[in-house]
Amino acid sequence: MRDATGLGITAAVLISSGGWAGGTAASNAASLSDNELETIVVTAQRRAEDIQTVPISIQAFTGKTLEELGVKSSSDIAQFTSNVEIALPSGSGNQPLISIRGIGLNDYDTNNAGPNGVYLDEVYLSSPSAQTFATFDLQGIEVLKGPQGTLYGRNTNGGAINITTVKPSDEFSSNLHAEYGSYNTANLEGAVGGPLTSTLDGRFAFDANHADGYVHNLLTGDNENGANNYAARAMLLYKPIDGLDVLFNVHAGQVNNRPTEYRHIGTFDPASLATGPTQCSVAQTYAGQCVDLFGYGTPAKFYDGAYNRQQHLRVTTAGSYVKVTYNWGSLLLTSISAVDYNDKLHPEDTDTSPNRLLEINYGVRSTNYSQEFRVSQNADRYNWVTGLYYLHEKLNQNQPLFALLDGDAIFGAPGALDGIAFRAFDTSEQLTDAYAVFGQGEYRITDQLKLVMGGRVTDEHKTFHYSGSIQPQEGGEDHFGPVIPLATNVPEYLSNGAFSWRAGLNYNFTPDVLAYVSAATGFKSGDFNGSFLSTVPTEIARQLIPVKPEHVKAYEVGIKTTLWDRRLIVDAAAFYNDYRDMQVFVLINDVPGGAGLPLNVLDNAPKAHTQGLDLTVTVKPTSQFSATLQAGVLQAKLDQYSSTRDPNLPDYSGNQLPLAPHASGSVLLEYKIPLGTGTLNLQGNANYKSHVFFDTSNDPYIQQGGYWLGNLRAAYDFDKNWEIAAYVHNVANKEYYSDKFDLTSTFGFIQGIMGTPRMAGVEFNWRY
Repeated sequence: MRDATGLGITAAVLISSGGWAGGTAASNAASLSDNELETIVVTAQRRAEDIQTVPISIQAFTGKTLEELGVKSSSDIAQFTSNVEIALPSGSGNQPLISIRGIGLNDYDTNNAGPNGVYLDEVYLSSPSAQTFATFDLQGIEVLKGPQGTLYGRNTNGGAINITTVKPSDEFSSNLHAEYGSYNTANLEGAVGGPLTSTLDGRFAFDANHADGYVHNLLTGDNENGANNYAARAMLLYKPIDGLDVLFNVHAGQVNNRPTEYRHIGTFDPASLATGPTQCSVAQTYAGQCVDLFGYGTPAKFYDGAYNRQQHLRVTTAGSYVKVTYNWGSLLLTSISAVDYNDKLHPEDTDTSPNRLLEINYGVRSTNYSQEFRVSQNADRYNWVTGLYYLHEKLNQNQPLFALLDGDAIFGAPGALDGIAFRAFDTSEQLTDAYAVFGQGEYRITDQLKLVMGGRVTDEHKTFHYSGSIQPQEGGEDHFGPVIPLATNVPEYLSNGAFSWRAGLNYNFTPDVLAYVSAATGFKSGDFNGSFLSTVPTEIARQLIPVKPEHVKAYEVGIKTTLWDRRLIVDAAAFYNDYRDMQVFVLINDVPGGAGLPLNVLDNAPKAHTQGLDLTVTVKPTSQFSATLQAGVLQAKLDQYSSTRDPNLPDYSGNQLPLAPHASGSVLLEYKIPLGTGTLNLQGNANYKSHVFFDTSNDPYIQQGGYWLGNLRAAYDFDKNWEIAAYVHNVANKEYYSDKFDLTSTFGFIQGIMGTPRMAGVEFNWRY
């Protein structure tokens, strides 16, 4: 499910002076002394600004910093950011579950995008399956916390992750990155760009990854959880006249490796299988004393397993956008037209065992088109931006499920599971059309006080058609009877709209001390429970009930300070988010007329809240030494959860929201030593995450205790263009889970998504 890298650093604001240029960092190193911190310039508010002047809780990374941290995928970002969690419930190459300040959606269905937006070069990635991708040749990444609907085309409740790539320019540039590490892990990245004619610039970048994997398959002797993927991007920038820029982008990528395998954790008492399985205690389960329904237990070693499926995960992505900007007097006109395609087939070894107890093929194909128009103006006392946005997405799912197919062999009697073992077929189509008008402006009331106002109108329409059928075993193992329809092209419709707003005040006590207070609202439209519905018609009817839209009111007060002659930066923010009708994915009690087993549904929790603190301290006492401390404190709870539709639904009021640790933090230390003709750069960092639950019910079987991860890197820069480096990630070789899923009620096991073990390697970097 998750391919965590074990990295653990949040270098949110620090870019030491003397570091390589090329990110979003301001090119002001020449005007800074060696002891001063170089501040990052961001575009979070649709214009270039010093990060210390932006009244938003934001963390930004330059391309150079990301390279040093070893970021290989968009899912790695949470490792560096407090109060942000990203889980991959179906492993690397699949859709993420993103939680920002406790706001997220723990739904693994590919048709349901969460409340946090992921943008690549200002283009919203609509399909969740497209939100994990290779990160290469980047200008930078910005993580924005809180609702962002008044500035961005797609509405987001919890926050946004903006990823920007390096664009073509009039100057020739190129770079190459080669890396080799543990488990035969290899990475090759490169880019080249520059002028093609007097009015045309170009850039081409590529990325290729290979790894044998760190999980040992006891059944085949092979390694699992490896990598085999590549991606490429080409851009042309055409400037026919002054003030007019036309940027054309085309990109594509492919994943072609065996899927991420999970740790198998048995949960049934082996002595009870003959008479009716009973669940082990938590202590027995994690002591390895329990088995699944077919009698397979928990492997002794953390990174061992026995996996029978050998098919490959195949993901193909392709897309293009055209961005046109024109300076018309004091106005900047912007148009972004984009199209993206994603096609995925994930043959999951769901039972994580050598038997065919439960296997699923996740097939999803999506195509989306988006169009955004913006007009903006910057003046001495005011600035504003307004825009129109449209998104159309077509998403098809074809996800067959295979259950109990080895039952005859396990129970020793041909035909023993006739009428019990089965194949289920699950297909759906979802069409989404979203429209929005948005805008935000700032007005300087005095030299120190600024007013911020923004608004947004959203109108969204969705149609969903579902078909399901079942084919029971008949005549023994691998023989099946006729297909029995359960639901045929069942239609569901949703039409939601809302007005959301933002208001704030910014006050500069001095040019280096900014205080701000803001209030904002957010909206996420209703959605459908998209896949793997029941095989019982009454349960299917319950699962197909769409969920209502969710709404949030977000309040934040913060301060940003640059002190001690730019040697010390201290940023702090306190926040409170008040949620109504939060969308949650839950396991409920059996429904009347059902099979008598718990049922997965997508539902609304009437009330929830999140509150907490974000703190970043960066200091550079000497020209050689710098340090960053980052801390996040979070309380995220369901305040009220009892369904008005279903009296059988359990009461989870007071539960902690999933993927919402109470505390998170990191420390980064960096020391530079002049050596020969270059500089030796030593880095050490440690990251902490406190206890976390992985579901809304706070199931004690699927949680992760608090843990630290530590990382080391040593690099030598020489001759301005060259760097060699060595690194160790997860120095202590900590064993931890980045996600879990409980399938005890039917099959007697838990899927555990293992964090990455200790990884060591060497790097070679060249830039021109």
